[in-house]
Amino acid sequence: MWLSSTLIKGSVASFAFVLAANLMLLQIPSSLEKNSKCICPIVKRPDFTDKVATARWMVKSIKWGVLTTISSRLDLEDGDVSVSASSGGGGGPVPFGNVYSFVDGTCDNSTGFPYLYGTFMDQSFEDTLKSRAVSLTLSEAALDTECLSSDEFPSKVCSVVPFGFGDPENPLCARLVLTGVFKIVDGGENTFATNALMERHPSMTYWPQDHNWEVAKIEVQDIWLIDYFGGASIIKVEDYLSTELEIE
Repeated sequence: MWLSSTLIKGSVASFAFVLAANLMLLQIPSSLEKNSKCICPIVKRPDFTDKVATARWMVKSIKWGVLTTISSRLDLEDGDVSVSASSGGGGGPVPFGNVYSFVDGTCDNSTGFPYLYGTFMDQSFEDTLKSRAVSLTLSEAALDTECLSSDEFPSKVCSVVPFGFGDPENPLCARLVLTGVFKIVDGGENTFATNALMERHPSMTYWPQDHNWEVAKIEVQDIWLIDYFGGASIIKVEDYLSTELEIE
């Protein structure tokens, strides 16, 4: 996201610093990474029968997902996707998915609302100027393996290994879609969310300062979950938000 825009905008010094930092990360031994402390410990997975708690646990524990917007760049015309000459003109809507880091609060204060850190230089944020309807898709397979022991439940049902049954599409490997309205936050909520983002995604503090970063929130209005056989569960938003999530 910000890498290409950094090059375009010519933030050479910032880009050089981030590039150097990433090259250093490549030199860190995997054993050291495995032994490093998790920023936010992952609490125990709720029982699969507790759908509401499972949804909140996923939003609390997972660090990134796929943000889907209605494209302002593409149109659907006569059944084919094409680049719109009018930046999202009169054709049918086309979805656009983009990987985004997120938090739902600090390590000790989970809200259930995803907060994103982005810029309108990025396509996804730009899309929301046309339509604020968005969704965030999460998979249990995205849990940090550094924070899980090899015998823990998610690693078994989500991991793709020879002669195994694990796969991200395995119904036991939970998947969650939050759909709602994209909103830029300000005031005290902006301060809270910014602190949470910097706590749980510390590299964000080094991102280029000339990108006019914004903090956005997804005001959740629909929750779709699969974490077991038998089809999806539709979770009531009021139940989701009122659930007390265990914090260790």
